[in-house]
Amino acid sequence: MTTPPILLEIRRVRHEMSAEINHDPVRLVEYFAALEKQNAFRVVNLADQGPKGRKKDPTETDASPPSDGNVVSSVW
Repeated sequence: MTTPPILLEIRRVRHEMSAEINHDPVRLVEYFAALEKQNAFRVVNLADQGPKGRKKDPTETDASPPSDGNVVSSVW
C-alpha cells in the first residue's frame, strides 16, 4: 500500500519542526503551547458542544440524552 503524498508532506514538516529544537519533547510541547496561545482565536473548544455541534444545555448532564421537547415518560 502506498502512502498518500499529503501524509508524506505532513511527516516531513513535523520532522523538520522537531529537528529545529533538537527533537526535545519538552521544547516541542512548549512550542505547540505557544502556537496555540498565539492562535487562540482559531481554536474550537469542543467541550462546550453537545451532539452534532449544538450548544450544550447547562442543565443537561452527560449521562442523560438531550431533550427535544418530545419526552415520553412511562408510568407503571
